[in-house]
Amino acid sequence: MQDKNIVLNDKKIGIIGVGTIGGTLVDALIKNDIVARERIIGSTSHEASAREVSEKYGIETTTDNTEIADEADIVVLAVEPQLIEKVLDGVSGSFSPDQLVISVAAGITTEFIESKIDGGIPVVRSMPNTAITVNEGATVLVAGDFASEEDLELAKLIFEPVGLVEVLSEEELMDAITGFSGSGPAYGYLIIESLIEAGVRVGLPRDRATKLAAQSLLGAAKMVLETDEHPAKLKDMVTTPAGVTVDAVMKLEEGGVRVAFFKAIEEATDKSRQLKLDGKDG
Repeated sequence: MQDKNIVLNDKKIGIIGVGTIGGTLVDALIKNDIVARERIIGSTSHEASAREVSEKYGIETTTDNTEIADEADIVVLAVEPQLIEKVLDGVSGSFSPDQLVISVAAGITTEFIESKIDGGIPVVRSMPNTAITVNEGATVLVAGDFASEEDLELAKLIFEPVGLVEVLSEEELMDAITGFSGSGPAYGYLIIESLIEAGVRVGLPRDRATKLAAQSLLGAAKMVLETDEHPAKLKDMVTTPAGVTVDAVMKLEEGGVRVAFFKAIEEATDKSRQLKLDGKDG
């Protein structure tokens, strides 16, 4: 991977909307020494929240999004999808072709963003998840019509230190990504929560059950990523014939766990598409 300091040491990063995901990204950038806090500027909608963000992260803040567009070399749009049109209308005309715009707004296409700002501005659409706070995020990137390979590399340099980064060439898959890995941590938390409650039910202390459940899923995930084996093969390694695990897995299958996940991902993907329609995208 290219040394991030070679490319980013003279860049100023602006984050429009330092809310949950925007704040998560600010925190990750600072904690991982990707960008010095002095080179980050963030915006919020109210003076009080701007002061809170400034105190929490030690960055420059503003309530005027045009300041971000005027000052930053890389502008991250971290606002809710329902607000993206209003925000873009407010900063339209403030960008120049030597800037890079990175969007984390679910369901909003690069085409829509490009149509709202002056032509020729590079746009990269991203879908990170909140696990970037512990450097285990999953982020997917896709380039707009005016974004170059160098622009994609800049975006990768921001997100790679905080987890896995994948680049798509087909933007139509981003709705599925939003409902899949974007929402993925929530699915993992639900599984862990269920394991904890089941552990307590069979007599384990809650604190012990919590650690063991979380570590079990962490270990399983690392096995998939590091062995390159299919999850089914790894599962078979645990489910010995007539053993304990095979009976447990059978009960999960009887409960429809696979079908439940299929339906959940389809629902989340459809919701991402609906966000696009509600935002008048496309």
